[in-house]
Amino acid sequence: MKMKRKTTDIPETRANADAGNEKRNILARISPATRLALIVCLVMALAVGITQLIIDFRAYGVPATIIAAAAFFIAALILSGLLTLILAALKRLHWTTSLVILLSVILCATSLFLCLYIIPLLIFTLAAVYLTAMIVTGKYTGLSRIKKILRYGLAGLFGVLAIATAALTFWPGYRLSESERPDKAVLALPYADRIQNAGTPMADPSLPGSYSYTVSYYATPGQKIDPYPGLNAIPARSADASAMLNGWNFLRQSRFGFDTGHLPLNAQVWMPDGDGPFPLVLIVHGNHEAGDRSDGGYAYLGELLASRGFIAASADENFLNGSTLDDFLGFAGLKEENDARAYILLEHLRQWYDWNRDPAHPYFGKVDFDALALIGHSRGGEAAAIAAEFAGLGYYPDNGTLRFDYPFRIRTVAAISPVHRQYDPAELELKLEKINYLVMHGEHDMDVFSYMGANMFRRTDVSESGIKAQVWIQYANHGQFNSSWGAHDLTGLMNLVFNTRMLMPMEEQQQAARVFISAFMEATLHGREEYAAVFRDFENGDLWLPAALYITDYADSRTILLDSFDSGYDLGASASGSVSYAARGFDIWTQCHLPGKWINSNRVLLLSWGGGAYDNNAAGDPPVYETMFLPGTVSVGNDILVSLCSGNTGKNEPDVTFQIRLTDSAGNSATMSVDDFGGVVNPVRAPIAKPPLTLFISESEPVLQMVRICTERFEGLQGNIISMEWIFEGAPTGAGGGTLYADDLRVER
Repeated sequence: MKMKRKTTDIPETRANADAGNEKRNILARISPATRLALIVCLVMALAVGITQLIIDFRAYGVPATIIAAAAFFIAALILSGLLTLILAALKRLHWTTSLVILLSVILCATSLFLCLYIIPLLIFTLAAVYLTAMIVTGKYTGLSRIKKILRYGLAGLFGVLAIATAALTFWPGYRLSESERPDKAVLALPYADRIQNAGTPMADPSLPGSYSYTVSYYATPGQKIDPYPGLNAIPARSADASAMLNGWNFLRQSRFGFDTGHLPLNAQVWMPDGDGPFPLVLIVHGNHEAGDRSDGGYAYLGELLASRGFIAASADENFLNGSTLDDFLGFAGLKEENDARAYILLEHLRQWYDWNRDPAHPYFGKVDFDALALIGHSRGGEAAAIAAEFAGLGYYPDNGTLRFDYPFRIRTVAAISPVHRQYDPAELELKLEKINYLVMHGEHDMDVFSYMGANMFRRTDVSESGIKAQVWIQYANHGQFNSSWGAHDLTGLMNLVFNTRMLMPMEEQQQAARVFISAFMEATLHGREEYAAVFRDFENGDLWLPAALYITDYADSRTILLDSFDSGYDLGASASGSVSYAARGFDIWTQCHLPGKWINSNRVLLLSWGGGAYDNNAAGDPPVYETMFLPGTVSVGNDILVSLCSGNTGKNEPDVTFQIRLTDSAGNSATMSVDDFGGVVNPVRAPIAKPPLTLFISESEPVLQMVRICTERFEGLQGNIISMEWIFEGAPTGAGGGTLYADDLRVER
């Protein structure tokens, strides 16, 4: 029996299949304009990624960057592929369409991490390209004139917006006019000459001293990446920080070749020539791209200090820094590692302690272990303070199984733009006692953009011994304190959002650092107490400093703290019991956290008046804040110190001023203006971002300036001072009103 062969109409089947695919294939149905927009989206996304990788060449080198680029693109491709399979299974889109769209979206989304301006630039460009392509291909031919005009107008508008956004992206920023910037003469204090002439005349601390010096290196042997290739580094041991570090992933271990139990001790050393012993100053950097070494950026400090008779060593903690590649674009990696940074510093000092006692070692007998100092920048600034506290503890606060038992103590800490509370020992705020503390912060810091270090200054107690000082520097940023970091405070394309036109040149910023750090080390380690005058009033170092505004605060063991305004909710009393308060005529009298751009745990006195929301001054009398002293607390000849700042942040708000009336125990009174003692500083405008981000990032924050009220300048007073009144007569009232912050009421005898 002859079997009849079954036939199939193959062309018809293929046509049906193609028709089905075409229904799902948007690329086959969408207009050429939309296709062009998708292509432009993909090209721009790839351009952004490639630009970022080119920037990474400096940090990682060509081979590592190529590998990272391939890994990143493959990861995006895999993610796009998985999502494509899901969409294809749902029969929503053809797989080719899904892959192109998803890959474009994923690559573009990463640009949000790189630069906030890239997203609107992409959107405006795509809209302009799409509308223009639709016009060119004649898709709008049949529309009415009004609709055509509308679409032509939109195409032009998006084109203009794209061009404007591109210009804004690469525009370096702007400077405020001189009328909007205070000159440093505003804070020239009238008692500067009195302080200058009271001690030994000072030489410029930023000038090289009389010592010649040699440069050497030490490093843990066997590292995968030699930190000092060809420089014959002295062998050092490693440190075990496994109890402190979490997030040390396989990529980081593969890069550096060691784990958390074998962290290296590497440093560059500037050693004064001579027998010694010399004070030892250990310098440590903060967070930066791990592949871009940061420790060499403090050579300008190391060379200066060595020439002035200090041993300076810049420690390498780059392996603790963030890495875009090793940390999966920031989604994984080391977190809250500042305790480990501090621990590594102490292990450096323990290594020095052993070398100092070894007659066979080249560093034998070189170090005076009664004169140790730490200088830290950024996260290193907080780590330096943590290390100073750890050195006096027997055990690690978060796990007592790790024993410290260090045979030395830290005398001095200098923090440059430090972070705040990234690590709290046993979940408590860190405090320092009997340790000299200096903090410096730049007005235009685009990384730690709030004055976080002021919190540590307030929590440092030098009432028994030591000095503490803080310096706020106009026009200074975060990175230029490190020669390797420079004018850009973040990495890659993220720097495009910031206004860099406000910055002083790097050499000038480092000159300010030389003056303040060298003066502080001379005062606290060499016993040159006359250099403390630089911090009592920056005008004492005016000839050595670049033209800028400096806001300073200072205290030492001669200073008796009467009230820090954070003892509780009894506004009429102080923790010391030596002063009490009364107020009348204010809208608000309270204690609060000093407002800042970011974290601020410092509590202050707040006085506000004349705002109109609540008028407690209906009688028309001026607001008065009175401080009453117990007998013997303040005498004529003592100086009353208080840290003040205006809360008036608006451009047109008036300056805050008031009269100071002192009354002695005999009932005699005398009055002077706060302006006679330097006045109250207003928050200074510092637009760190470019428009329109200025709408979301505050341009200013209150910074407290020490005001020294010299009681001997009040005529007719004698004996004990029993009362001090702040009388806001003629102070701003009405819609603007006035706000004053005050902290740390002290007396210096």
